[in-house]
Amino acid sequence: MVVMISLSSDSPNPPAPKKTGAFLIIYLGRLPRYFDFWARSCEPNHTHFHWYVYTDQAKQKTIFNKAVTLIPYSFETLCHDLKSILNIKIPRQNTWLVCDSRILLYAIRKNEEPLDLYDFIGYSDLDVVYGKIKAFLPEHPLEYAMISAADERPCGPFTLFNRQYLLKILAHDRIKTFFEAEYRDKLDENPTPVNLISRFTPISGNTAKDNISSRLNFSHLDESKDIVTIAQSHAPVFCRADPLQPTMTRWFNHRKAVAFWKNGRLSVMDNKGLRKEGAFFHFSRLKNRKRFQIDPDVLKSDHWGVYKYGFINQRSCFTKLKMLLTLLY
Repeated sequence: MVVMISLSSDSPNPPAPKKTGAFLIIYLGRLPRYFDFWARSCEPNHTHFHWYVYTDQAKQKTIFNKAVTLIPYSFETLCHDLKSILNIKIPRQNTWLVCDSRILLYAIRKNEEPLDLYDFIGYSDLDVVYGKIKAFLPEHPLEYAMISAADERPCGPFTLFNRQYLLKILAHDRIKTFFEAEYRDKLDENPTPVNLISRFTPISGNTAKDNISSRLNFSHLDESKDIVTIAQSHAPVFCRADPLQPTMTRWFNHRKAVAFWKNGRLSVMDNKGLRKEGAFFHFSRLKNRKRFQIDPDVLKSDHWGVYKYGFINQRSCFTKLKMLLTLLY
């Protein structure tokens, strides 16, 4: 159950901590059923990070918890802001480009939210559970133009940009060209990959997804290696799954993994017994299965797990064993 706390008129924004980051997320439509778990995992990070969720489900700017703020936003507003502020006109049929627009929200909203008080601005997803993020950032993070939790590419569920370089990155002419291109929302009948001047190289880390993307007239900007190329022209980049995203590190079986969350700390384990702590667990491949259940009572616990059957209260060793046994099938 989503419970919103209205912001008072004399305090329109939460105070921004120093030397930290803000994640900007656009989510249009009904908030996902696991939203409360996502927000709960954000909260222990509130001294260093804040999440701004732009959604058409909020009627006014509201504080969900210490780390999460919901801001009223719609597709129409996004199109208007892109045109009036950045002179970018999105074709009406390209509604699926909303997710890619996260990278532009800083340029659009920097005068509306206190974004200039943060060192890093980035994007993330809602189908993740966070651990203690700051503990897994690279040493001397301000030396990098970009920090990604994927190897050699941006990471859709976790990418941060050094704010001092971000406007320069967004000003690159390929960004505008990408959004204004006409794309078709169907597979090309020709199995040969389509070559478009505005097209970013499809690279998702998932072979099946990449094969499909190579036959589509689009690929997603938020996971494009071109962003890495643009960013590293300003400063070095840190694009590595290890240690931020342990399930995608070497030797780890990300398809057979479970996560344990305890008082803000996150660890993951695979079917080979490898166990690692990290900054987040991305459960995108689990969330849409009918078997994935959301029990709101689990939120009352400070120790819960995420596995193929949903969220489970870690009451005992038996519960943990139950989770681990699911890795065998």
